Amino acid sequence: MVLHQYCGEPGMKSAGGLRAVRLLPAALLSAVGLLLMLPTAQAASRHLIVCGSGGDTAYEAKFAAWGRRLAAALIETMGQAPGSVVLLTESGGGTTSSPARSDRETIRAVLEKAASAVGPEDDLFLYLIGHGSHWRQVSRFHIPGPDLTADDLAAWLTAFRARNIVIINAASCSAGFINKLSAPGRIICTATRSVDERNATEFMEYFLQGLEDGSADQNRDERISVLEATRQAAALTEAFYVGRGLLATEHALLDDNGDGRGMRLVEDMANTTQAEATDERTTGTAESTDGARAARCFLRDFHFPPSVPRELTEHYRALLDRIEALKREKDRMESDAYYSALEPLLIEAARVHRDIRAAARPESGRKP
Repeated sequence: MVLHQYCGEPGMKSAGGLRAVRLLPAALLSAVGLLLMLPTAQAASRHLIVCGSGGDTAYEAKFAAWGRRLAAALIETMGQAPGSVVLLTESGGGTTSSPARSDRETIRAVLEKAASAVGPEDDLFLYLIGHGSHWRQVSRFHIPGPDLTADDLAAWLTAFRARNIVIINAASCSAGFINKLSAPGRIICTATRSVDERNATEFMEYFLQGLEDGSADQNRDERISVLEATRQAAALTEAFYVGRGLLATEHALLDDNGDGRGMRLVEDMANTTQAEATDERTTGTAESTDGARAARCFLRDFHFPPSVPRELTEHYRALLDRIEALKREKDRMESDAYYSALEPLLIEAARVHRDIRAAARPESGRKP
């Protein structure tokens, strides 16, 4: 789990420091590893998967299969509650609760119902799988009947007071949705970098693979953030074209700072580290650079029993975030300074985790 990554490494200058840091993992892993075995609370998020019109039977089947795989991955691998995942398909019969087609009125009805259930501490995830287009300044996602437009979504999403609204638009011509939907508190990923990339996309296949095989968990902390999942998918999509000697016809974007511009998930974000995002050369904080919010929004997260006080879980998460931030600074720090800063964070994280376990313990006193 996350904490063991940061412990002692060969070549550390201080032998005493090395012993102190290397003694930590056994205690930490025995405690932190048990966290995943605690009873879990229902995820505070809602997921709507919309599989659009295929245009022919092959694409209809492909999009529906991607939708079913995504629903299964969210429930079985990401730990989302079955009742929180709704799947709509072109032919219907694709939700986890009752059959429904992915037409405009059904999408609106599902979102209206979700708006009353999603609170300010919850997240809404919307996945669009299919074909798209851009005509006369209007970006569209193709569905049975009248198409779903970016303007439709912009209007319907105003009813939500969610902590995060996440939109993964894996369709062709999808970049135009960023221009219409970008706003504070929203994370938007599109399979294409412009409305001129019109070919059918492969992005969803590799987004799914990262969730299904766990490879999207790039820092091995047992969580999968939106940033990790989308960057992994973009990299694998690029490799798909390179491996076949093809010219790439899709280049994924991410927008999560509300500026409506987006950043390339492979080239741009590979050249922009979190440290650069907070550097004095920028105009603001990390929030001014795409990726900061997506890195803190999770498809798979830690789950805690309802008996654990929120302040404990928030403190624990904050400590892990501080450890991650310190890790990003490691190459710019002296070794002794790095480990001197790391050790108290690890110890405090272990202490907080001990308190979480105590709060989660059954009334009988039996260990969880």
